[in-house]
Amino acid sequence: MTKKLNNLGSRTNSQESISGDVNIQLINQIYLDKIDFFRDFAESSNDEHINELYKYFKFNKEFNFTVNKNMEYFIIKNQKNTQKIIKYIIFRYKFYLAGNRKINLGYPPYLLIEPVSACNLRCPFCFQTDKSFTKKPFMGVIDFDFFKKIVDQADELGVGAITIASRGEPTMHKKYSEMLEYMNQKQNIFEIKSNTNGTYLTENICHAIFKNEMTQIVISSDHYIKEDYERLRLGSNFEKVVKNVDMLFKIRKRYYPNSTTEIRISGIDNEGNLDKKKFHDFWIQRSDHVSAGLPLPRWDTYNNDPAPHIKDPCEFLWDRMYVWYDGKVNPCDADYKSYLSYGNAKEYTLKELWDNKTIEHNRNLHIAGNRSKINPCDKCGTSFV
Repeated sequence: MTKKLNNLGSRTNSQESISGDVNIQLINQIYLDKIDFFRDFAESSNDEHINELYKYFKFNKEFNFTVNKNMEYFIIKNQKNTQKIIKYIIFRYKFYLAGNRKINLGYPPYLLIEPVSACNLRCPFCFQTDKSFTKKPFMGVIDFDFFKKIVDQADELGVGAITIASRGEPTMHKKYSEMLEYMNQKQNIFEIKSNTNGTYLTENICHAIFKNEMTQIVISSDHYIKEDYERLRLGSNFEKVVKNVDMLFKIRKRYYPNSTTEIRISGIDNEGNLDKKKFHDFWIQRSDHVSAGLPLPRWDTYNNDPAPHIKDPCEFLWDRMYVWYDGKVNPCDADYKSYLSYGNAKEYTLKELWDNKTIEHNRNLHIAGNRSKINPCDKCGTSFV
């Protein structure tokens, strides 16, 4: 059975879970059992969004936004920590409000930090195949002290989720494990995620993932047959990746049996003929969750045909911020050459950047149905309706 993920972002061509439906009755019951704490927290907050969420849940005994598989996993694994899951559902609701209602919370609820812009693979559906991109000034590695500065600001602002990944392969950074350790010390960051192609996973990295309580590690894998996998993931070795994922799964089972980290396999059905059942059955043996979706028709954004028929505002302008290795901030990784950059985090604070005139101008154009006046938003082809 498939179910749209509505992950951090909800574009219409999003991934689909092939690991079953969310047990929404269980999720609702977990929060009903904690309704008194929820009430006290809401009343003491003087926050209109928190009170709106609490009152709706109290009256309807369910939430007024989608709970996806990733959220389900987090809530069930952390249900004994009442304060944590109350704050978590509030963060998730505010993230939903920011993108869905186009509300500026005064900070980005979701931050994506790029450790490395380079990648060791050349997947045909990825902008890493753009030879004009895979050279200076686009290639580089984030400075660790700068990374810590960004995380500190995010924690102070109330950013609820950080993904360390973007245009490149994050595990290529020599201080990847130290990044996880540093983020795990922060009190206001509930979700720590990372994407990887799995080729650079080592025992040390696997231990760091679980020791530092990463929320979710997503391994990008597009097939279950060696020949097809290596054709779609150019430069990869299928057996090595499977071995690495097995190592990750076994290390968690042996050394961290109470770990709340979710291991997810995420595939792209590039040719529209993937046998999703066989794909699921192969990878679920070594993961918690398997998903697959059609490729986004936008990786080569700058050469796409204009899409003037798409007028709905993009959620990304309100619900996230990308920070590249060199400090440039961007609303979207489809704009991988930073045409839409609205400043540099080495020169301004995240708060200053989030409210500056450049990003606000683009938000206003999107709200007015004029995304066609922005390059490359006019060629993105992605709708959130």
